[in-house]
Amino acid sequence: MTVEEIRQMAKSGRRQEAIDILSRMLDEGGGNREEVLLELGVLYNSMADTTKALNCLNEVLRINPENTKARTYVQMINGILNYYCKDLLNP
Repeated sequence: MTVEEIRQMAKSGRRQEAIDILSRMLDEGGGNREEVLLELGVLYNSMADTTKALNCLNEVLRINPENTKARTYVQMINGILNYYCKDLLNP
């Protein structure tokens, strides 16, 4: 199964199944490691699992520091995690 087919599976609502397949691909050394990790990171992010998403995306950046999609996702996730409203914390 290709990463594109797995991406279509996730778009059709079968995200957990797509994550399972991508994880097996990583374990077995199947597919392009950078591409598999990137898709895993995107899927974890879509399921609000930011820790796993960041782990995958940061590994993509270790493999290829020029990967703009991974860098954009990392910046977006970090921006969300770093956001806070001073008014809510200091009523």
